[in-house]
Amino acid sequence: MLILGLLLVVVSGAAGVLLIAYNNGGAAETVTVFGRDLGEYTMMQAFVAGLVVALVFLLGMWMIMSAGRRARENRARYREARKEAKAAARERDELAEQLHREEENRREPVGSTTDTMVTPPAGTRAPMHDDHARTHDNRAPAPGTPAASQPVGAPPQPRHAAPAGQQPVITNIKPGDSPTR
Repeated sequence: MLILGLLLVVVSGAAGVLLIAYNNGGAAETVTVFGRDLGEYTMMQAFVAGLVVALVFLLGMWMIMSAGRRARENRARYREARKEAKAAARERDELAEQLHREEENRREPVGSTTDTMVTPPAGTRAPMHDDHARTHDNRAPAPGTPAASQPVGAPPQPRHAAPAGQQPVITNIKPGDSPTR
């Protein structure tokens, strides 16, 4: 559209220059182009031809302006899309880093909160851990704690075990699957 607009502006400008250059006054004008006579035209016909040339010029200018406006809008949309893509990439990288940190935290040993089950040899007494059986000053643990409800020498009950009398819940079975598959 830009090229067509430029072409119309150039053609109408050339036609306007020719109309002015070959106007020698008088009741009728003979229009000669490239050595050929196109005809004789009155002043009113020349005026209407000038209006047509001016309208063609304005149409060409409108086409140039609208092409420029569309190009600016496209550049603005492209610029905005690039900004959004950069923001999305930055957010993606931040979330990936956060996920990586969380995975690293899950992999690291937790320290004193990790329980290791050691089965003592038959006929020997299990060692007592400070946090399960007694505190450092040899006082009995508070009632209701897991160590208070277990007999001395018994291995600690895993935290994920179901309470007595309750069946364990299998959570990785999808609807329609059977537990034996």
